[in-house]
Amino acid sequence: MKSIAEKASGEEVYKRLSRSLKPDWRDYVALVAERLDGDKHPFAVLAAIILSQNTSDKNSIRAYMRLREEIGVSPEDILRAPLERLKEVIRPAGLVNNKAMALKEAARRIIEAGGEKILLEMPWRQLREFLLSIPGVGEKTADVFLQLVRRAPVFAVDTHAARIAKRWGLVHEKAGYKEISKALLEFFGPERSEEAHRLLIALGRTYCRARNPRCEECPLRDICPYAEKVLAAKKGSSPSRS
Repeated sequence: MKSIAEKASGEEVYKRLSRSLKPDWRDYVALVAERLDGDKHPFAVLAAIILSQNTSDKNSIRAYMRLREEIGVSPEDILRAPLERLKEVIRPAGLVNNKAMALKEAARRIIEAGGEKILLEMPWRQLREFLLSIPGVGEKTADVFLQLVRRAPVFAVDTHAARIAKRWGLVHEKAGYKEISKALLEFFGPERSEEAHRLLIALGRTYCRARNPRCEECPLRDICPYAEKVLAAKKGSSPSRS
């Protein structure tokens, strides 16, 4: 399969997406947490990302707002809260047993390691390993935090990013997290990884959907190999005019 990289650089794709898509920070729970609480509590951003696992931003934002209003978003607040109370508060995010335990364990380990300052001061590679050692924190959760809070040279891969990277021909269909992350980071460059990640989410939600993608309207339809294939198939199946 052809690659989008044969027709455009990552910088050009980034610029085209930036012109066409205008993601609103209020639609992304990690950005909501960063804007509202990140300056004082970097842990709040990690908590928000944990809440976002396997659910929509809409649901995780509801859960996060309840968390900050009814319990608090510092590791001390989370550790102090009774487990059943925490589960009830974050219920809109779903999977409350797993997420409540992940929040508790993350809070405990961060406090034991020296407090929230480690999230800002620990070398990012070491911090990534530390975060991955916390039950309930996977590669995507760690990388979203690192690229947003630390501006680390990583590329978080969610379902949208994975689908788009494959449709763009940057990786093969069965590529795993590490391969997709590496390909997207190399394509866009580390200096654009956080913003590009957000643009891919917006692209996936708006045009490059899993089902019924809107290739005809996509701002990348002239350079995307997947769109080229889809549009050619539609043209071939259209009834000929007499």
